[in-house]
Amino acid sequence: MSNLFIGNREYFPGIGRIPFEGKGSDNPLAFKAYDANKVIGGKTMREHLRFAVCYWHTFCNAGADPFGPGTRHFPWDTGTAMSTAEAKVDAAFEFFTKLGVPYYCFHDIDLAPTPTTSASTRRTSSTWLPWRKSASRRPGSSCCGAPRTCSRIRAT
Repeated sequence: MSNLFIGNREYFPGIGRIPFEGKGSDNPLAFKAYDANKVIGGKTMREHLRFAVCYWHTFCNAGADPFGPGTRHFPWDTGTAMSTAEAKVDAAFEFFTKLGVPYYCFHDIDLAPTPTTSASTRRTSSTWLPWRKSASRRPGSSCCGAPRTCSRIRAT
């Protein structure tokens, strides 16, 4: 499974690509109705249903809401701010790949901690951000009204 993600660690071990198995499947990690390649009305389901994962809601929020603190603990949320940000990106791209979603969206601030030096700014902007090679950025608006960037994940 190491070819499914870009980092040095697998954050969702034992889980491969999520397959379509149909409504008769008892596999909790299989699509029952969504068959990406099934043609309906001249288009595949993949073309009709353009799924995306929201980076912040899936990988940054620890389950906190206006009524209390977070309740989830992520295995990538350890170490320095920069190492946590790098690990979070690795976990996210592993998740996107295994789920087979072609898009993700994010608020720019979600991806990396605020740089404290010009050296960390260069590192943040050009070295470890995998979407620079794997996706094209598209401006948009998020579900909460804050600016975000939407990206299409490209196979490499």
